[in-house]
Amino acid sequence: MRKEDKLEKKFARSNRLYQKSAGWFFTVRQGAEFGPYDSQCNAEKSLRNFISFLI
Repeated sequence: MRKEDKLEKKFARSNRLYQKSAGWFFTVRQGAEFGPYDSQCNAEKSLRNFISFLI
């Protein structure tokens, strides 16, 4: 927290990973959906790779 911030802000987090009948997916803040992936593990790896690409 920055010293000029008066109140601590709480941010809501949502689970970016979810499963549909077609497989596992993840979403990003802009609302784009990525998938399907054959497993939750593969979707998580792809999400981590996506985030790494951005930073």
